[in-house]
Amino acid sequence: MNQPSEEESELRIDTIDASVRADLKLDWSNFAILFCSIIIASVGLNMNSSPVIIGAMLISPIMAPITGIGYSIGSGYTRLLRKSVTIFVIELSIGIVASSLYFTLSPMKEASEQLMNRTSPTLWDVLIAFFGGIAGIIAASKKTPGNILPGVAIATALMPPLCTVGYGISQGNWSIIGGAAYLFLINAFFIALSALLGTIIFRLQSGQKLDLPLKNRIFTIALAIIIIIPSMISASSIVKQSYVEAQLDQFVTAELGSVYVTKKDVSDNKITLSVIGNSINKTRLKSLNNDLNEYHLGGYSLKINQLTNGDYITTDAFNKYVKEQNNVKTTSGDNESSLGKLQDKLMSAKYNDDIKDVYVGNMKDSSDEKHKVVFVKLTDDGKNDKDNLDKQIQKLVKKTISDSDVTVIYN
Repeated sequence: MNQPSEEESELRIDTIDASVRADLKLDWSNFAILFCSIIIASVGLNMNSSPVIIGAMLISPIMAPITGIGYSIGSGYTRLLRKSVTIFVIELSIGIVASSLYFTLSPMKEASEQLMNRTSPTLWDVLIAFFGGIAGIIAASKKTPGNILPGVAIATALMPPLCTVGYGISQGNWSIIGGAAYLFLINAFFIALSALLGTIIFRLQSGQKLDLPLKNRIFTIALAIIIIIPSMISASSIVKQSYVEAQLDQFVTAELGSVYVTKKDVSDNKITLSVIGNSINKTRLKSLNNDLNEYHLGGYSLKINQLTNGDYITTDAFNKYVKEQNNVKTTSGDNESSLGKLQDKLMSAKYNDDIKDVYVGNMKDSSDEKHKVVFVKLTDDGKNDKDNLDKQIQKLVKKTISDSDVTVIYN
């Protein structure tokens, strides 16, 4: 493989220098663009919209001063370093103020999934930021970077955690502020570090001397280690959690095939399962706890939250279930579906004396397979004649729905 000539290496350093300096603009238009991108990203996080968040990352200029910090340290340009730090502090302040203001005024206060995803940094975030920064400095060395820089902007994801800090401030939630700020710190630091290392490599290729004092190198390495340790701990926790969830899925599939598990919760050393279906008595529960050892879950205790009593489900349990779960979608009069037709027939005048209301939808089981579910709220007369009514409903189900896998639950 041919090594680049000294002239080509110097050209690369010159290209990087020109690219970094061109992006470091201390003017109102740059800050206005950042403000707009912060608001767009905040809206995307608030509405749980990935495309909107990606769009905000593409137009944000906040990566430029971070790259400038790494480049100026690697090149020994003190004045450029001051300018980069100044722009970064100003843009950081604008980002926090703008996002805090938006989330304070927004009527939607509940933390979306997109927001919560930015509160638990891991080792993988370090790798993304570092290699994203490497790709960014390489792109800066090219006269025509192509689509590298937009890809780097999306991958390193500086905007979402910064906006999440603003959300945490608006809600006074220090846990969210801390997690999101740490994620932003990881991204910013390792982007700057990769820009620093890339600059050093290109300067060495061109035969230039390094002006980075030994104490600065030691400080940079020590700081990197300090920043990365919490993310390694978090990554270890996520790996453990993923393993437990995988083993729990196997346990549910093998041992609880007769019920629908609507919710799984693993906290501390306890596993809580909310189920709909056949009643699980104390003897069966004790046996299930013993079976946890076979799935490497021996350190956990099992608790069953029974949402049904036999074929019946209480009103409170049903309302709580529909409110909390996303895997059941009720419908009213969807005439184009078999479930909708069944609902219409059960709500017809023929059953007025026996049936008060009907909810229909799909529910996912532990294998992520969908099953049709019919919730029937009975009147007092219907409850008194439940056995006879159930026979009529089962015949109607078979006639209306071709699928055999339909569960009817009464309230």
